[in-house]
Amino acid sequence: MRTFPERPSAVETAKMLTHTQQDALRAIAFFRRQRKLGKGWLVGDKRLSEKMVSRLEQLDLVEEHFVRGMPVLQLTITGQAMKLQLQ
Repeated sequence: MRTFPERPSAVETAKMLTHTQQDALRAIAFFRRQRKLGKGWLVGDKRLSEKMVSRLEQLDLVEEHFVRGMPVLQLTITGQAMKLQLQ
């Protein structure tokens, strides 16, 4: 039998996120206009640091994809559940 490591639920993860991380998650979910700026990201009218985005990636809330050769940030399934939790 294969055992899987315990992942925190969306409620537990929501408690772990800072206010700034919550705002970043909401912005990534809301704005379609995203682009990489140097070491950070411009998501809508918000600037996100690379450190912030990498922390959200470590928590498995966000992942970077390429659309037409341009990098974009998208919420994972866990990130979508988290977004609903934050509303």
